[in-house]
Amino acid sequence: MDTKQIQALLTYLGYDPGEVDGIPGKNTRQAVLSFQAAEGLDQDGSPGPITQAALLDAVASGRFRGEDAQTPDGSTGTFWDHIRYWSREEFKCRCGEYHAPYCNGFPVEPDQTLVELADDVRAHFGRPGIRSSGIRCKQHNADQKNSAVNSRHLYGKALDFRIEGKTSGEVLAYIQTRPGVHYAYAIDDSYVHMDVD
Repeated sequence: MDTKQIQALLTYLGYDPGEVDGIPGKNTRQAVLSFQAAEGLDQDGSPGPITQAALLDAVASGRFRGEDAQTPDGSTGTFWDHIRYWSREEFKCRCGEYHAPYCNGFPVEPDQTLVELADDVRAHFGRPGIRSSGIRCKQHNADQKNSAVNSRHLYGKALDFRIEGKTSGEVLAYIQTRPGVHYAYAIDDSYVHMDVD
């Protein structure tokens, strides 16, 4: 995970790293130390592999930081508070649905730009969005026919989905008008792929 993803996870869990800016400053280090202490990890302030795995597990398990993790209205202080039509769970890796899971569902976090774009598409059409593939762990990605080795699904930056009652052509035409799209195409008559930088 990069620093920005780590900051986003810390923020979601209620540990304040300051601005989610990708800069590993003093506030981020303090948030990591607080998280490590709460999780019973070695406290070095460095978000290494063990700390990253614990962050993902804490998010998956809903282990928020004490009473101040969420505001009284239930908000998290992250971009998810503004997402109306999608949940984090809908972006998780689906490896466990096909065989024994290779991962905990979130080897990375869904990219904010992607989630906001998906929410915009859903709002535009006013119909449910149904995903077929969001995040993929490396092994699940390798299992997919014709999947690129460096697929943006591996980084939480791609979503394959359909809008109920709409053709892929209709959905694709709208997606191609939106800022932030890196690449989009019709998978079949219903499903589209879109990804972001």
